[in-house]
Amino acid sequence: MSVEQEIKNGAARFEAAFNRGDAAAIGADYAEDALLLPPESPAERGRQAVESGYRELFEAGWKNITIGSIEIGSDGDLAYHIGTYAADVPTTEGTTTRDKGKYLDVYKRQGDGSWKIQATMFNSDEPASQ
Repeated sequence: MSVEQEIKNGAARFEAAFNRGDAAAIGADYAEDALLLPPESPAERGRQAVESGYRELFEAGWKNITIGSIEIGSDGDLAYHIGTYAADVPTTEGTTTRDKGKYLDVYKRQGDGSWKIQATMFNSDEPASQ
């Protein structure tokens, strides 16, 4: 299977796991020392931190994500996936809005030949609320 297809399959797994609220399934596609770079928050390192970060999003009310692909590339043992997302997210007024944004996943080939996410950065297309 090509690297591009493996990344597309991983994106489909992410979307399904997110919509089930399954942080452990999301974490399974991350390297043990992965880095999560969420907006307006400190960086978090490690698969457990990644799972915890997604669990916090679910507990805050994030749901119904759809993701799209802009670009996938690879060179040697590194690959990347640039994409878009849209998700229902809670507002400060207690309602829900559809947020749209973008993300960057950096993949690293593991010793067993599998590809795991080494780093994820995402942010909204909307201006930060003050």
